Amino acid sequence: MQNNNISGLIIGQNTIYLDKVASTNDYLRELLSNFKPLAEGTAILAEEQFRGKGQRGSTWISEPGKNLTTSILLKPHFVPIAQQFALSATIAIATANWLKSKTTEAVTVKWPNDIYVNSKKITGILIENKLKGSKIEASIIGIGVNINQINFDTATTITSLACLTDRQNYNIKELAQELFQFIQQEYQTLDKQGSQHQLDRYNELLFWKGKEKPFLIAGTKKMGIIQQVSMDGKLLVLVENTLLEFDIKEITHLIT
Repeated sequence: MQNNNISGLIIGQNTIYLDKVASTNDYLRELLSNFKPLAEGTAILAEEQFRGKGQRGSTWISEPGKNLTTSILLKPHFVPIAQQFALSATIAIATANWLKSKTTEAVTVKWPNDIYVNSKKITGILIENKLKGSKIEASIIGIGVNINQINFDTATTITSLACLTDRQNYNIKELAQELFQFIQQEYQTLDKQGSQHQLDRYNELLFWKGKEKPFLIAGTKKMGIIQQVSMDGKLLVLVENTLLEFDIKEITHLIT
């Protein structure tokens, strides 16, 4: 069912700019915990984030002033809790499509929601949902995109917009507003077209899909072929002619 409340939503219309913050997700969560009304679409954009969080409890290290680090408040009441991965898929689609507008290189989504260009990571996404009853009361959408940074400790597996385009003077505030527009468009598509529609599109962007690749499973290296991601966010992989499903901490891509 369509939620008409988001028809007039403008993500980023209320953007709070910070010079320095430990984590944009934590900052936005603290604002929410103050019990003051906070409009859907409110965004935090930080010049420097020194303790950003990623999937699996990892940290997101960003050179001050060089990258896009933001968190966005959404209130996707129209998404059933059982289908909450569709929201993650939607944000990944939006971010991937935005990056496709910036580069001619291959852009894919590495499950669950890292964005890769060729075989290098350019974006990390962390979504934290607050549930109430049978609804998602609020979602904090944390996104970190490597923009003007060109030096990385793990340079062989990380890239940035600057590395891809040989340009280092991107205006991060302008790029953030562009990204917000892409997210808004896909968020409205989720509302109108539903979770399955977005999941199907997400699976079309899936990194390593249909290719035999190495994974770490239960401490052992095994070859597998990614088939798809299910509605509940599980990765389905064909391993030794058996279709297995994995949660986030149960399988690791062995990227060299």
